[in-house]
Amino acid sequence: MQRFFAVGVELDRCRSCRGVWLDAGELSEVLLRDVSPRPVAGRSERPCAFCSRPMRTAQLPGGVAVETCERCRGVYMDEGELEHLSFGTEESAPLAANVNPEKRFFFFYCVNCGERFPLNEARNGEGGLHCPGCAPAAQPPPAEEEQPVKQVGGWLSRWFGRS
Repeated sequence: MQRFFAVGVELDRCRSCRGVWLDAGELSEVLLRDVSPRPVAGRSERPCAFCSRPMRTAQLPGGVAVETCERCRGVYMDEGELEHLSFGTEESAPLAANVNPEKRFFFFYCVNCGERFPLNEARNGEGGLHCPGCAPAAQPPPAEEEQPVKQVGGWLSRWFGRS
């Protein structure tokens, strides 16, 4: 899990699926109003990120489906759902209470330079989230002549007189 912040509340984001985990009470802190998921029929196949128990499917006002843990009261949201709740969409109004727009966005602190950046600029990297300037460059695949198997094969071919 990678740390990021929403309205100053530290949250966790999965490196692979980019879903968001909110500990008990954090959803209300982020939205600046009391919001409780309403359980619906069915269990989730996803285990709780905190206690590893099976979670339940639940629904938030506005129809957003989430997964909740009955034991530790944590909430899991798929990528983008927290942003939709906070800012609204074309079809739905935001659930977040009216707050200063400067404070109402998601951000992270780069693990290299320590500067604050909007979450949509985050790059996954070793040790956490990196800003675009500090993110490790993607390594291109080695050129054919640099690939060890090809080098050994070519050397063996030349050694034994095969082409």
